[in-house]
Amino acid sequence: MLYVPLLWGMDRWVLGVAASAYRTPAAMLLNAAVAVPFVLVLWSLSRRLLSSLLLVLLLQVLLYKVSAVKLQVLGAPLALQDFYFLTSFNRASLELLGSYLEDAAAVWAWTGGGALLLALAFWAERPWMGRARLAKVVVFGAGAALVAALYLAAWPWTAFYTRDAVRPSPLGPGPGALHAGLMSSLVFKHLDLSNAVHAVDEAALRALLEATAEERAGIVPAQAGAEALPDIVVILSESFMDPRILAGMDQVADPIPATRALLERGAGGPMRVPTYGGGTVRTEFEVLTGMPVSAFPSVMYPYVDMARPRMPGLPALLRDLGYATVAVHGNSGAFWNRTDAFRAMGIQRFLTEKAFRGQGVRDGVWYSDASMTDLVLQELEAADAPLFVAAISIENHGPYESEAPVRDAAAKEAVPVPDLLPARAAGSLRNYLYHLGNADRELERLLRRMEQRGRPFVVVFFGDHLPALPEVYNTLQFADGGQAEEQMVPWLVVGDGGRRAGARPLHSWELAAEALEVAGLAGDPYFDLVRVAGRRLAALPPDSPEADELRRGVEAAAVARMQGRFEEFLR
Repeated sequence: MLYVPLLWGMDRWVLGVAASAYRTPAAMLLNAAVAVPFVLVLWSLSRRLLSSLLLVLLLQVLLYKVSAVKLQVLGAPLALQDFYFLTSFNRASLELLGSYLEDAAAVWAWTGGGALLLALAFWAERPWMGRARLAKVVVFGAGAALVAALYLAAWPWTAFYTRDAVRPSPLGPGPGALHAGLMSSLVFKHLDLSNAVHAVDEAALRALLEATAEERAGIVPAQAGAEALPDIVVILSESFMDPRILAGMDQVADPIPATRALLERGAGGPMRVPTYGGGTVRTEFEVLTGMPVSAFPSVMYPYVDMARPRMPGLPALLRDLGYATVAVHGNSGAFWNRTDAFRAMGIQRFLTEKAFRGQGVRDGVWYSDASMTDLVLQELEAADAPLFVAAISIENHGPYESEAPVRDAAAKEAVPVPDLLPARAAGSLRNYLYHLGNADRELERLLRRMEQRGRPFVVVFFGDHLPALPEVYNTLQFADGGQAEEQMVPWLVVGDGGRRAGARPLHSWELAAEALEVAGLAGDPYFDLVRVAGRRLAALPPDSPEADELRRGVEAAAVARMQGRFEEFLR
């Protein structure tokens, strides 16, 4: 009886709300009932009920601690897809998670204390069952059956952890955890994801194809030979934003002068991305595939939730045109299942942290953007065919409160920030802006070197999301009066001979289609549809019925493409 209110109280404490918030007997019992099958299995094996319950409770305390850290950094509690860390647990994931722990020693001390408490409880508790096999088999069978039903997302879980009971939100895991508790929200998400069916809205897709038929018919497919194909480099710059979207930042020195100059020349603009503060793979997926993640409502992290042997997109298209395809990222390839996802996309080689160890340098916690640029340039020089490179930077990844040594401490300390920021927020912003400036300089270096090579090229550069700097945003506020989740990030598409994309706001799922046109490689039916639809969407009021119809059509096209059915609608 104590376990149920204890778990609910811990749940409310992590969320920072009153214990009475959304407290009902049903919500409290459902949140606690998640532990029942695991307690039953442990009880049957150990014959000690209280020790089994204590072990499960300690594991839940650990989950709540992780959720509290994530809530503090990213403004969202633990989500089901975060458990992918448990399937890719390696040095890189431990390093990333450990970087957010302010007092690792205290965490280890609490972990040791919990293990000691569990050992003492097991020693002191007398077995509740004798060695009779029947009782143990019954208890184990009941627990195992419930665990199996949960894994298979079947009854009885589907009867109790319903949408009405949990009241989740498509905007993130927060509302579900608030309404029904963290454990209930995790179970519901598992059931929802496992039983999700992504159906093609055929009417919406056919309407979009009909509405855009004339414009698409006027697109002339590329006819160039392999020797004329430009090298294409896509740079996802970690947490890259325009600081001047913050009030007062236009009064301090601009940390991104190279990007600013290109934006002012009309080579890019603002881009709407499907995530904030984290979730890089959501933006990455949209850019590399041209598919909006909103087309798959149950999906949070596409590389994990939609793992499959073939994933259509930009890399596969370019490979079929004769390109060699390479990806570069200064972290583990297992992180967020990138290795498998990139292979499914048609990326032939993936240079990960191992490639950085020989010559790469860290600037702060992570490998520098300069090291990434070096690897990209080496790949370009060694290529004997047109090359596509997708490079995902990591230097400017959080935590921004980190005191890890940087390559140029004097430059970091000289970074100006608004005076009204509290000391902690000022330090975080200064750290972020130091690395942001490095990203800007590396973009400039990359473009200069590619010009010097004398080969045709196209460079695509963009930010994946805003950095998680809640104290900075709360103090300075955004110049447009909006919230952090509503802000856009910069995008650029530039090439040799002055070629560039037309400046306009766009969604990240439009970027590859725009880049293909700049590269002279228009003609793919899916990307042509995305480009035409995106430009039409930009000309409409975002809340208009016409805009909603266009979005539904694009989402239907994405689902059909993922299912390998898109071409059948073109006939």
